[in-house]
Amino acid sequence: MDKDHGRLEVRQLWSAPTEPQTIGLAGVAQVVRLRCHTQTVRQGKVIKESDDVRFAVTSYATHEAGPDALLRLARDHWSIENGQHYRRDRTQDEDRCPVRDTFAARNLSLFRSLAIFLFKQPAQAKEAQESLPDFQAEVHRKPWAMIRRFTRRCSDP
Repeated sequence: MDKDHGRLEVRQLWSAPTEPQTIGLAGVAQVVRLRCHTQTVRQGKVIKESDDVRFAVTSYATHEAGPDALLRLARDHWSIENGQHYRRDRTQDEDRCPVRDTFAARNLSLFRSLAIFLFKQPAQAKEAQESLPDFQAEVHRKPWAMIRRFTRRCSDP
């Protein structure tokens, strides 16, 4: 944690073995309750606190994934959620997309993934934008630079 500001987080996990027929989900082996208490600290003072409780189910039996492994799995899940899906939901507003045709929706999803991929590329470092929205706005303003990137012949520099 940075001495001037940061986050303190305490995670508590409870898990219990279960049977698929008990909760009506095939393959379920454990139910999980995860409580996260987070404090945001600035200059040594707590400026914000939050308490969040999440529930999950897993197909891992207790001997395959104990509490430590389940905590790691939960952290990995949320790092994906925060890294990829947050960008799609907030920056690209994917959840509000009115397209309902399956093929069109898949194609738009591929283009959104491509935008994130291109934004992260080291080749962009010279003229890199500070954020994904800045990158998308720049491509929108000057599409020919991106089009040239995809239409160069192999022999072109």
